[in-house]
Amino acid sequence: MLKSLVPLIRRGVGSPDAKSALVSLVESYLDQDIVEHGSNKGPMVEFFQRDGGGSGKPSPWCALFVSSCLRTLSRCGFTVRNPGPTGRAVAFWQKAESDQRIAREDIFKVKDPRGLVFVRTRLSKDVGQRLRALEGIKTQGHTGIVISVEGGTTIHCIAGNSSGRGHAGGSGAVADEVIEKDSPQWDRVVGFVRVV
Repeated sequence: MLKSLVPLIRRGVGSPDAKSALVSLVESYLDQDIVEHGSNKGPMVEFFQRDGGGSGKPSPWCALFVSSCLRTLSRCGFTVRNPGPTGRAVAFWQKAESDQRIAREDIFKVKDPRGLVFVRTRLSKDVGQRLRALEGIKTQGHTGIVISVEGGTTIHCIAGNSSGRGHAGGSGAVADEVIEKDSPQWDRVVGFVRVV
């Protein structure tokens, strides 16, 4: 845990805004090559599960990773609007205030999208689950932090419990993810949430 704060503090000195700090934090976790040791297990995975508001017992941890990152940012003195802590990815969207929500189609209009939380339904489920999530119905999903947006087509993110292509089963890691417009991932994006 402390190892992850060093890059946050070091990088934050030159750019002390909350977005830069959040992006630095998740990038530092990516640099540590955090990988599960068994399904939803491992020292850092268990840390995210507990710190993010869960019990620490093996369970899907993408949402707990995001909650833990937001709690760390808050502990460092930044103002955070965390709709969690939650262990449910779609709950980030459903519990967010209306002024925190950014519609899927509007992401490419956001001036500085760094630090937004992406929320989508699971790739293993029907694309119709997105509409259920938008209607406030509980459904399974996946979430992570937006790092950058390129042009009008590509969103770069970092997520926990990821295979690099989305939610992982048994081989999850803190990983880079890319959401391309008009891809299966894009089709399941519920929206984006402003937390910093």
